[in-house]
This record gives sequence, C-alpha cells and structure tokens, in this order.
Amino acid sequence: MKKYFFLVFLSFLFCFESKSQRIIDVPFTSDDKISIDGILEQKEWENSEKLSLNFETEPGYNTTPVVETLGFIQYSENFLYVAFHAKTNEPVRAAIRKRDDMGSLGNDLIGISIDTYGDGRNNVFIGSNPLGSQIDVRILNSLTDEGRYDLAYDLEYESIGVIGDNEYYVELKIPFSSISFSNNKIQKWKFSFVRRYLDYAISTSKDDRNNSCITCQLNDFIVLDKFKVDRKFDLLPYISSNLVGNKDDNSESMNYDKIKPNFGVGINAELSKTLSLELTINPDFSQVEADVTKIDANSAYTLSYPEKRPFFNNGVDILKLNSSDLQPFYSRSINDPLYALKMLNQGENSRFLFLSSIDRNSPYLIAGNDQSYFGEGGRSLINILRYQHLLGKGSKIGILSSSRVYKDGGYGNLFGVDGLIQISNNIRFAFDILKNFNLEPNKNWIDSDHYFGERTINLDGEKFNGSGISLGITRKTERWTTYVGYKHIDPNYRADVGFAVKNDRKWITLLQSHNKFWNNGFIKTASFTVKKDILYDFTNNLDVMSLDGSIKTTFKGNTEFSYYYDYDFITNYLGVDYKNYGTSRLGFSTKPIELFNFISNIRFGKDVAFNSDNPEIGKELDLYFNLTFQITDNFSISNIFNKSRLKNLTDNTYYFDGLIYRVDTKYQFSKTVGVRLTSEINTFNNSLFFQPLFEWIPNPFTIFYIGGNQNFFKEKNYDLDNSQVFIKFQYLINL
Repeated sequence: MKKYFFLVFLSFLFCFESKSQRIIDVPFTSDDKISIDGILEQKEWENSEKLSLNFETEPGYNTTPVVETLGFIQYSENFLYVAFHAKTNEPVRAAIRKRDDMGSLGNDLIGISIDTYGDGRNNVFIGSNPLGSQIDVRILNSLTDEGRYDLAYDLEYESIGVIGDNEYYVELKIPFSSISFSNNKIQKWKFSFVRRYLDYAISTSKDDRNNSCITCQLNDFIVLDKFKVDRKFDLLPYISSNLVGNKDDNSESMNYDKIKPNFGVGINAELSKTLSLELTINPDFSQVEADVTKIDANSAYTLSYPEKRPFFNNGVDILKLNSSDLQPFYSRSINDPLYALKMLNQGENSRFLFLSSIDRNSPYLIAGNDQSYFGEGGRSLINILRYQHLLGKGSKIGILSSSRVYKDGGYGNLFGVDGLIQISNNIRFAFDILKNFNLEPNKNWIDSDHYFGERTINLDGEKFNGSGISLGITRKTERWTTYVGYKHIDPNYRADVGFAVKNDRKWITLLQSHNKFWNNGFIKTASFTVKKDILYDFTNNLDVMSLDGSIKTTFKGNTEFSYYYDYDFITNYLGVDYKNYGTSRLGFSTKPIELFNFISNIRFGKDVAFNSDNPEIGKELDLYFNLTFQITDNFSISNIFNKSRLKNLTDNTYYFDGLIYRVDTKYQFSKTVGVRLTSEINTFNNSLFFQPLFEWIPNPFTIFYIGGNQNFFKEKNYDLDNSQVFIKFQYLINL
C-alpha cells in the first residue's frame, strides 16, 4: 500500500504533454550575477525566461490551477539555473528532510523535468520542497508504475528554499556536468516545470491521458548553445572501519574482534559527454541503513529488496527488461566485489553498457515451480553486455548477454533480445526472449532432495539450458486499460546474475480496467480492474487458475482507499490441488496535514500454508500499519506495525503467528545533517535490534556515517547476541 501511494503520486506528477509545442531559447547569463539563496532578486532573474504553470493536470484535466506558480530559467557556461515563485491558499507545508526522503511526497514539491535526448528513453525530475530539501527521480519508459520510477537515481545540484506568507521561493543550480546529453554543440531538450500542491498536479504542459508512453509526453523545448562541456573526472575514495562483537555461548560474555579498517576508491571518467568509464576497487557495497524487514513466513520464494548503492546509479536502468519474472540482472547479486567496472555509452539513437566484476561471495539462486532455493557461493567472475537501440517515440529494442563463472567450477550464461514497440499513442507491444546455458558447480551450497525435471536441485555438476519468453500487448486510454500477456519459463531457466525465482510455468494473463476522473468534488479518481490468470506447468498440469478484482479510489486530503479480492479456483502446490479459496485486501492511506501520515493494509481470507510440512488451506490475517508523526520541521517519528498469522482450520492452531514492530526516530538538523534511531522487535525469530546513526550527506556521493547495531536474541529474556560499531567517510573529489 505504501508503494502504491508513492506510485500514484509520481504518476500524476509526471504525466503531461503540451499540444502546442513551444521552443524556448534560454537566456544566457554569468555565474557572478546569481546568488543561490532562495531570494529572487529582480537583477538576478529579470532577463530569464518566465513561464506560468497554467495547467492543473490532477484532479482537473488541463484546467486552470487553484494557485499561481511562476517558473524562471536561464543558464551560464556551466550551470542551468531554475527558480520558482509559488503561491498557496494556506500556510506552506514543508519539513527539513534528507535527500529523497519519501516524506517529501506528501508536501509541496516543485521542479523541472527534462528529456535531454528527446526520444522518451527516460525523463529526469530535478526538484526541491519549499525548504530546499532535494528530490530527484529518473522516470523510465516502463510498462508498469512499479518499474517506472527510480528514486535511487541521484544528481549533484544545489537547492535553496525560502518560505513566506502563503508563498515560497525555490532556486536550483544544476551543473551541466551532472546531466547526461549528446555531443551536439546546440542542445535541444524537452522539458516541463511541474509542481505538487496538496492534491493537485500543476504544470506548464498539458496532460494526455490517452498516451500510454509517460516518458514521451514532454513536448516543449529549451535550446542551449553557449554552454561549456567539461569532461568529468571524479575520484571517490572512502575509508571505513567496524568493531564487531559476538556472544560467547560458554561464558555468555561478548567477544570483540579486532578493529577492521577498510578502504577503497572509485573513479568516474568521462571520455566524452556520451561515453563514461567507472571503476571501483574494493568498494564498500555494504548498506548502512537497515532495510525494512519483510515477513516471509508464508513465502516459498526468495524476496527481493531495492538497490541503494551509488555505483548502480547511472546507466544500469537499461538492464531492466519488460517482465519482472525474467529479470536477467539484479544488482544485489553482486554482493562483495573485489572490483567493479562499468562502461556506458549513451548516444542519440542507442545505448551501450559493459559491466564486469569479481564477486568474493556469490549468491546462488535456483528458481522452481513451487519454491526457490538459495545458497552462498564462493568467488565468481561476472560480465554483462547490453545494447539498446532507440527507435523514437518510446520504442526500443535491445540485446543482452550475461555471464557468471564460478571459481569452484560451473557457470551461468544468458543471452536475450527484448523490445518495447509503441504501435500508436495508446497501444504498446512488449517482448522478452531469453536463453540460458548452465553448468552447475560440484558444491554443497544448497542442500535439497528436490528435483527440477529429471535433475537434482543439489549442485552436482549437471549441464543444461533453458529459456524464458514474455509477450504482452497493452491498450491504454483515459478511461480503459486492456492487457493480454503470455509468459513461458521452462524448468531449466536460470539467471545467475539476475533475480528469477519462479519457472516451469506457461501462463496467460487477461486484464481489463476502467478509470473515472472528477475535476471537482471530494472524489478525485476511481478505477475498477478485473484480471484473469491461467497457468500450466511444462507437463501441462493446471497449476493456477485465478480471478482478481480491485477497486481503487483517491479523495481530497491526500487520501486513498483500495479493495482487492483474489479468488483461486485451483492452486497446485507440491502435487496437491487446493481449490476454491479467496483472499481480500483493504488498503487505506491519508496525509491530510503535515502533522501525520497514515498507511494501512489489511489482508484476510484463506491461503495455503506453503511453508508447512503438511500444507493445507488456512485462515489468514495480515495487518500492516505505518503511522508517521512530523512533530516539528526537523523531528519525526515513524511507527511500522506488521502482524501476520495463518490458522489451521482443523485444530485451530497456527501455522505461524508473529509480528514485527519498527520505530524510526529522526532529527534533521539541516537537509545534510541528521541523527536517527531505529529499533525493531521481531517475534518470528525472537530478535530485537537498535541502530543509532549520525549522518552528514552534503551531496549524493560525499557521506559520513557513524553508528552501530545492537542485536538481541530471546530465549528466556532478550540477551545481547551481536554488537557492531561502524564508521565510514566517503568524499567526492571533482578534478
């Protein structure tokens, strides 16, 4: 539900298309004439191009906005300067936040969206809240909302905001060296100014709800011809250290290891504006901030987590295919690299990427029909080659090759071709076709007596090849969305550098959705969706037949309600058919005022106890609540409560019954300096942890962390089981 709330906000923030194209020769200025202080002095901006944000695109459909917003743009040799004067009908909603804090999405937010190549490959939104807290998003040309918005993408730029009486001012200073564009001496970029204000999306461009290509809908142009292109050469050295202690089972005291210093360096060199080389040696790919724990008590498959590491910030988006079930690249499969090398070329009509790494601790993931299998491997060599040709207006085709060769023997090679074809404004055809060739190592990384086909899951040197195919056609208009898809993943399909957890399946998906919009009134939007899935395995046994229905409605006050019902006529698991059971999901979220944000998701009904020794249908209840209080502009407390249980219908015992409760307390001194205390109790594994953290992040790549983890385990009482103190300093050097 939290992800859907975020996607709904982004989807109407970035959907716009101007029917009457404007070409703007951006005025030229010099850097000494402008001071980035949030004060729009007349002498600084009097010669800039001024544009009113004249279109409300949500909830209205290209109607007159309820508030006035004026944008300014000019440039120097090295920087693009953007400013805004935004009025409100009430006190401005904003808080001091670290970069890309999700809490910014419920406040006023303003910025510029650009497509520097003009072909719809992606858009980049560069913005700020009224207090200068930055948020930048890469919007990808994707079929789904889930795969469209890349919040992990980061650019270097300056932002300052100043709040007045029912108005605010924002200034942005964006280095050309941070933006990817072609080698042409005259640049012509598609762009739009966009603003989020309470429940409203406001833009300089009109929205076209009948155009299914979101990234194709920038239609105005800015022209730049006096800029200076400096080839970027950045060094990113780091030093880190940690002290780890573990409980001695005999004495029950803590035994601390020696302090472990670590250091490495990253190099990012632009050979031209379109060609870059990035090398990182002994990178620190560990995560400082703990992921929010996901409940997997009734999941037979390995769970995935989002990428947060800066090496995968630029260019790796082209490795994403249309279907998430076949993904040949999952960046977290590069776990502990000795080095990582990336070469990226972004031309006017094509993109090319080469990535290479030696991973010292390689994850080994095997997909299956009923479950996936995971083990920890040894050292491996990874090579990935990707080429993509841009056909214009959102269409693209590409080829991909990936290879993972294990030091202890064995390999996994994969080759593929994919495409996304924009047949018309509202019809798109997508395809992914992949072929893998594997030789297993003879190792004990996985212990299982299961089989895939006639082969064992255990790693015993077997050689095989497999394939995966995904085909889909989508028609989307303002009112209707229709999707027909077919996927074919045979039992031998694997992606050693990817994330494929399900195979041995052939299935058809049919989806029909109807959307309703209201320009005025309490209700903003409503959608009604029906989806049918029919899935067979490769022995032509019916595995799944399900029918899903959902209703989603958004209201004034940043409020949303959804209901989803999933009815399974049949589910085959481990050779047993489970018939005629259903599950309901209720979702509700609201952020009517700055003080609090509430998100909930309740799932109830019947489900199969997949992880039980004797799987049967049980009675399910899953509760998720997220309540965040913004106490002051600087101080916030977030509470996440997730309880899940599955009841045996025969004897009223529980297959599982537990909860996870997490509290994040944050104090942000400024947009670059903050402290945080995270605590979490998990009754599924009887654990408790605390993580205090101080962080200084003046830009996306310069960071200083100092913090620790205190992990407790409960037998009779909660006793300290593991303790860690860590420090890391990483500094970006522009040469």
